[in-house]
Amino acid sequence: MKKKAIIFLTLCVAMHLGFEAISEIFYLNVTSSLPRGLYMKIPYQEISRGDYIIYEPSEEVKALIVKNGWGDGNHDFLKKVGAVEGDKFSISADTLIFEIEGKYIGKVFEKDNVGHELPKLRGNFEVPKDCVLPIATSERSFDGRYSGVIEKKRINARVVPIFTL
Repeated sequence: MKKKAIIFLTLCVAMHLGFEAISEIFYLNVTSSLPRGLYMKIPYQEISRGDYIIYEPSEEVKALIVKNGWGDGNHDFLKKVGAVEGDKFSISADTLIFEIEGKYIGKVFEKDNVGHELPKLRGNFEVPKDCVLPIATSERSFDGRYSGVIEKKRINARVVPIFTL
């Protein structure tokens, strides 16, 4: 585990120092949304459920990121595609349970870890044409359970994990 941590920190420093050629091919995830580590960008193909994607969040989400002090709003998100066109998802107003096609995905929280109000997306939904629903493996991650679907045109890359902690 210690060796993995050293490699990971070395990669973090290298990418932070601006090795642009590296960042054109690789994406370094340091958040808990998905496993931390190095992901490789692969040629864009049709996006499928379960794929990992890097996308630009909407202007509303960027503004919320800045307002709540989560970041500067200038960074793309790395998430997993949880639902594609035609898939149904729901968020119960009573139980705050998030489901896709009837399968439990996780809870929905009303506030973040420091007390900021989170968007309240509640009800039954269907993913429209040319959209996907991004999700994370961490229930506390800001994903489609709060922001809803994203348009495919916001997707910058499809990625695969190369090295994760």
